[in-house]
Amino acid sequence: MTRLHTRTPLVILACLAVGLAAASCKSPPPPSMEGLSAAEIFQRAQDEAEKGNYEQAIRYYEAFRQVRPDDRERGAWASYEIAFLYHKMKNDDLALTLFDQLLAQYAAGGSGLPPGPRVLAEKLRASIIESRAPRAAPADGKG
Repeated sequence: MTRLHTRTPLVILACLAVGLAAASCKSPPPPSMEGLSAAEIFQRAQDEAEKGNYEQAIRYYEAFRQVRPDDRERGAWASYEIAFLYHKMKNDDLALTLFDQLLAQYAAGGSGLPPGPRVLAEKLRASIIESRAPRAAPADGKG
């Protein structure tokens, strides 16, 4: 047996191991929206979020926005929820960007949009920014 043939099984095993590792690191595919009502999609997203599966919940909300782009009201809620979930995942930079994008929709004629996502986005955005502000030392010099 030549040297090439003795290495072949090892090379194949190594490739399989790398392939399996890469496959296990992939995130699940976007959820199927086929046959689901808007309420069902949101419920599934909420269920995933409650289980701590924030990335899967985000996939549901993003898929909803793609499948139902004309549903502006629920689309605004989905946008808020996505930003909120990124905040929960400690990705405040992205959360702030997404809150800003959502608030820009309201600024650019969001008259048909529900007020809830705007109010919540404004509050959470302000809270994130406040949490990043440097703390002032007490006036008495203690602490």
